Amino acid sequence: MSSVQQDMFLLDCPTYEDYLDTFITRHDIHFLRNIRFCRMLVELGYRSASEIYTPEQYEKRKAAVQESLWPTKKSAMLFSENMNSIDPVLLELARREQPNAQKIISTIIFVKHRLKSGFEVSGYIDFEHSLKQTNLMVEGCTDWLGVFQERVQLRPKPTDLSFYDWHKGTVHYNNSENYLVLHDVENGLIFMHRGDHKKICVDILREMYTNNCTREMHFSEKYGHVIFYDHVIRKKI
Repeated sequence: MSSVQQDMFLLDCPTYEDYLDTFITRHDIHFLRNIRFCRMLVELGYRSASEIYTPEQYEKRKAAVQESLWPTKKSAMLFSENMNSIDPVLLELARREQPNAQKIISTIIFVKHRLKSGFEVSGYIDFEHSLKQTNLMVEGCTDWLGVFQERVQLRPKPTDLSFYDWHKGTVHYNNSENYLVLHDVENGLIFMHRGDHKKICVDILREMYTNNCTREMHFSEKYGHVIFYDHVIRKKI
Protein backbone atom coordinates (compact mmCIF):
# COMPACT_ATOMS: atom_id res chain seq x y z
CA MET A 1 0.00 0.00 0.00
CA SER A 2 1.37 3.43 -0.94
CA SER A 3 1.89 6.19 1.62
CA VAL A 4 -0.88 8.21 -0.02
CA GLN A 5 -3.34 5.33 0.37
CA GLN A 6 -2.29 4.89 3.99
CA ASP A 7 -2.95 8.58 4.63
CA MET A 8 -6.48 8.64 3.18
CA PHE A 9 -7.93 8.81 6.70
CA LEU A 10 -6.43 12.29 7.06
CA LEU A 11 -9.32 13.61 4.98
CA ASP A 12 -11.54 12.86 7.99
CA CYS A 13 -9.31 14.98 10.24
CA PRO A 14 -10.07 18.70 9.78
CA THR A 15 -7.36 19.68 12.30
CA TYR A 16 -4.13 18.30 13.69
CA GLU A 17 -5.89 17.69 17.01
CA ASP A 18 -8.47 15.57 15.20
CA TYR A 19 -5.60 13.57 13.72
CA LEU A 20 -4.12 12.95 17.19
CA ASP A 21 -7.54 11.95 18.50
CA THR A 22 -7.66 9.00 16.07
CA PHE A 23 -5.02 7.31 18.25
CA ILE A 24 -6.87 7.89 21.53
CA THR A 25 -9.18 5.20 22.92
CA ARG A 26 -12.11 5.40 25.32
CA HIS A 27 -9.95 3.72 27.93
CA ASP A 28 -7.38 6.53 27.62
CA ILE A 29 -10.06 9.14 28.29
CA HIS A 30 -11.51 7.11 31.16
CA PHE A 31 -8.23 6.64 33.01
CA LEU A 32 -6.39 9.87 32.17
CA ARG A 33 -9.44 12.18 32.08
CA ASN A 34 -7.46 14.85 30.25
CA ILE A 35 -7.66 15.10 26.46
CA ARG A 36 -4.62 17.38 26.21
CA PHE A 37 -2.48 14.92 28.15
CA CYS A 38 -3.74 12.10 25.93
CA ARG A 39 -2.74 14.03 22.81
CA MET A 40 0.68 14.75 24.29
CA LEU A 41 1.23 11.03 24.85
CA VAL A 42 0.26 10.38 21.22
CA GLU A 43 2.74 13.00 19.96
CA LEU A 44 5.46 11.39 22.06
CA GLY A 45 4.74 8.05 20.41
CA TYR A 46 3.34 6.19 23.41
CA ARG A 47 -0.04 5.33 21.87
CA SER A 48 0.99 3.90 18.48
CA ALA A 49 3.70 1.74 16.95
CA SER A 50 3.43 3.69 13.70
CA GLU A 51 5.03 7.05 12.97
CA ILE A 52 3.21 10.03 14.45
CA TYR A 53 3.28 13.07 12.19
CA THR A 54 4.31 16.50 13.36
CA PRO A 55 1.90 19.36 12.54
CA GLU A 56 3.99 20.19 9.46
CA GLN A 57 4.05 16.56 8.30
CA TYR A 58 0.29 16.32 8.85
CA GLU A 59 -0.33 19.32 6.57
CA LYS A 60 1.99 18.01 3.85
CA ARG A 61 0.61 14.46 3.96
CA LYS A 62 -2.98 15.67 3.84
CA ALA A 63 -2.18 18.00 0.94
CA ALA A 64 -0.59 15.06 -0.93
CA VAL A 65 -3.77 13.00 -0.49
CA GLN A 66 -5.94 15.88 -1.70
CA GLU A 67 -3.69 16.42 -4.72
CA SER A 68 -3.88 12.73 -5.64
CA LEU A 69 -7.68 12.84 -5.60
CA TRP A 70 -8.27 16.33 -6.97
CA PRO A 71 -5.18 17.37 -8.96
CA THR A 72 -4.53 21.06 -9.28
CA LYS A 73 -4.24 21.89 -12.98
CA LYS A 74 -1.22 24.11 -13.43
CA SER A 75 -1.03 26.07 -16.65
CA ALA A 76 2.32 26.22 -18.36
CA MET A 77 4.07 29.57 -18.47
CA LEU A 78 3.92 31.51 -21.73
CA PHE A 79 7.46 32.77 -22.10
CA SER A 80 6.54 35.30 -24.79
CA GLU A 81 3.74 36.89 -22.76
CA ASN A 82 5.57 40.14 -21.99
CA MET A 83 7.83 40.18 -25.03
CA ASN A 84 8.72 43.64 -26.37
CA SER A 85 10.87 42.56 -29.31
CA ILE A 86 10.04 43.46 -32.91
CA ASP A 87 12.36 40.78 -34.31
CA PRO A 88 10.35 39.05 -37.10
CA VAL A 89 11.48 35.54 -36.10
CA LEU A 90 10.66 36.09 -32.42
CA LEU A 91 7.26 37.46 -33.38
CA GLU A 92 6.56 34.28 -35.34
CA LEU A 93 7.70 32.15 -32.40
CA ALA A 94 5.46 34.13 -30.04
CA ARG A 95 2.49 33.71 -32.38
CA ARG A 96 2.92 29.95 -32.28
CA GLU A 97 3.73 29.46 -28.59
CA GLN A 98 0.22 29.19 -27.14
CA PRO A 99 -1.32 26.95 -29.86
CA ASN A 100 1.71 24.66 -29.49
CA ALA A 101 1.36 24.58 -25.70
CA GLN A 102 -2.33 23.74 -26.13
CA LYS A 103 -1.44 21.06 -28.71
CA ILE A 104 -3.59 22.66 -31.39
CA ILE A 105 -0.65 22.78 -33.76
CA SER A 106 2.79 21.21 -33.63
CA THR A 107 5.66 23.30 -34.96
CA ILE A 108 9.10 22.13 -36.04
CA ILE A 109 11.67 24.93 -36.28
CA PHE A 110 14.70 24.80 -38.56
CA VAL A 111 17.34 27.25 -37.40
CA LYS A 112 21.05 27.86 -37.97
CA HIS A 113 23.51 29.35 -35.51
CA ARG A 114 26.98 30.70 -36.21
CA LEU A 115 29.53 29.84 -33.53
CA LYS A 116 32.36 32.13 -32.41
CA SER A 117 34.68 30.00 -34.52
CA GLY A 118 32.74 31.11 -37.59
CA PHE A 119 31.33 27.65 -38.29
CA GLU A 120 27.63 26.90 -38.24
CA VAL A 121 25.43 24.39 -36.48
CA SER A 122 21.87 23.76 -37.62
CA GLY A 123 18.96 21.68 -36.48
CA TYR A 124 15.27 20.93 -36.30
CA ILE A 125 13.57 21.75 -32.99
CA ASP A 126 10.29 20.32 -31.68
CA PHE A 127 8.87 23.61 -30.38
CA GLU A 128 6.27 22.21 -27.96
CA HIS A 129 8.65 19.62 -26.55
CA SER A 130 11.32 22.26 -26.02
CA LEU A 131 8.85 24.59 -24.27
CA LYS A 132 7.74 21.75 -22.00
CA GLN A 133 11.34 20.89 -21.11
CA THR A 134 11.88 24.50 -20.08
CA ASN A 135 8.69 24.59 -18.00
CA LEU A 136 9.87 21.45 -16.21
CA MET A 137 13.34 22.98 -15.79
CA VAL A 138 15.03 19.94 -17.33
CA GLU A 139 18.83 20.16 -17.27
CA GLY A 140 20.20 21.63 -20.49
CA CYS A 141 16.84 22.98 -21.64
CA THR A 142 16.51 26.07 -23.82
CA ASP A 143 16.10 29.35 -21.92
CA TRP A 144 12.92 30.40 -23.74
CA LEU A 145 12.29 33.36 -21.44
CA GLY A 146 15.78 34.58 -22.25
CA VAL A 147 15.16 34.00 -25.97
CA PHE A 148 12.00 36.12 -26.00
CA GLN A 149 13.65 38.79 -23.85
CA GLU A 150 16.61 38.74 -26.29
CA ARG A 151 19.10 37.95 -23.52
CA VAL A 152 20.12 34.72 -25.25
CA GLN A 153 19.88 33.51 -28.83
CA LEU A 154 17.95 30.44 -29.89
CA ARG A 155 20.30 27.76 -31.13
CA PRO A 156 19.88 24.05 -31.94
CA LYS A 157 21.31 21.44 -29.58
CA PRO A 158 22.51 17.85 -30.06
CA THR A 159 19.41 16.73 -28.13
CA ASP A 160 16.96 18.25 -30.64
CA LEU A 161 15.16 16.28 -33.37
CA SER A 162 18.12 16.79 -35.66
CA PHE A 163 21.44 18.55 -35.15
CA TYR A 164 24.30 19.04 -37.61
CA ASP A 165 27.73 20.45 -36.84
CA TRP A 166 29.07 21.71 -40.17
CA HIS A 167 32.69 21.94 -38.95
CA LYS A 168 32.94 18.53 -37.28
CA GLY A 169 30.62 16.87 -39.77
CA THR A 170 28.68 15.21 -36.95
CA VAL A 171 24.93 14.68 -36.97
CA HIS A 172 22.53 13.71 -34.20
CA TYR A 173 18.95 12.44 -34.46
CA ASN A 174 16.58 12.16 -31.51
CA ASN A 175 12.94 11.20 -31.11
CA SER A 176 10.84 13.57 -29.01
CA GLU A 177 7.55 13.27 -27.15
CA ASN A 178 5.78 14.44 -30.32
CA TYR A 179 7.86 13.05 -33.20
CA LEU A 180 9.67 9.97 -34.41
CA VAL A 181 12.63 10.55 -36.73
CA LEU A 182 12.42 8.51 -39.94
CA HIS A 183 14.88 8.15 -42.80
CA ASP A 184 13.25 7.60 -46.18
CA VAL A 185 15.45 6.45 -49.06
CA GLU A 186 13.54 8.55 -51.60
CA ASN A 187 12.32 11.51 -49.53
CA GLY A 188 15.12 11.96 -47.01
CA LEU A 189 14.55 13.13 -43.45
CA ILE A 190 10.97 12.72 -42.23
CA PHE A 191 9.32 13.42 -38.89
CA MET A 192 6.22 11.41 -37.98
CA HIS A 193 3.84 12.87 -35.41
CA ARG A 194 3.25 10.34 -32.64
CA GLY A 195 -0.35 11.42 -32.06
CA ASP A 196 -1.90 11.19 -35.53
CA HIS A 197 0.97 9.45 -37.40
CA LYS A 198 1.08 12.19 -40.06
CA LYS A 199 4.49 12.54 -41.71
CA ILE A 200 6.36 15.77 -42.38
CA CYS A 201 9.01 15.84 -45.10
CA VAL A 202 11.49 18.68 -44.62
CA ASP A 203 12.78 18.58 -48.21
CA ILE A 204 10.98 21.41 -50.02
CA LEU A 205 11.69 19.80 -53.39
CA ARG A 206 9.62 16.74 -52.49
CA GLU A 207 5.85 16.75 -52.93
CA MET A 208 5.34 13.83 -50.54
CA TYR A 209 3.25 14.68 -47.45
CA THR A 210 2.89 18.35 -48.41
CA ASN A 211 -0.69 18.38 -47.12
CA ASN A 212 0.42 17.46 -43.61
CA CYS A 213 1.94 20.84 -42.78
CA THR A 214 2.34 24.42 -43.89
CA ARG A 215 5.83 25.73 -44.40
CA GLU A 216 6.87 29.35 -43.79
CA MET A 217 10.28 30.99 -43.98
CA HIS A 218 10.98 34.18 -42.04
CA PHE A 219 14.08 36.35 -41.91
CA SER A 220 15.60 38.57 -39.25
CA GLU A 221 19.00 40.23 -38.89
CA LYS A 222 19.64 38.24 -35.72
CA TYR A 223 18.55 34.77 -36.87
CA GLY A 224 18.82 34.87 -40.63
CA HIS A 225 16.35 32.58 -42.41
CA VAL A 226 14.29 30.38 -40.09
CA ILE A 227 11.80 27.81 -41.38
CA PHE A 228 8.59 26.91 -39.54
CA TYR A 229 6.80 23.63 -40.28
CA ASP A 230 3.30 23.91 -38.77
CA HIS A 231 1.29 20.72 -38.44
CA VAL A 232 -2.38 20.91 -37.40
CA ILE A 233 -2.86 17.98 -35.03
CA ARG A 234 -5.64 15.61 -36.03
CA LYS A 235 -7.60 14.70 -32.94
CA LYS A 236 -8.74 11.11 -32.51
CA ILE A 237 -12.52 10.72 -32.76
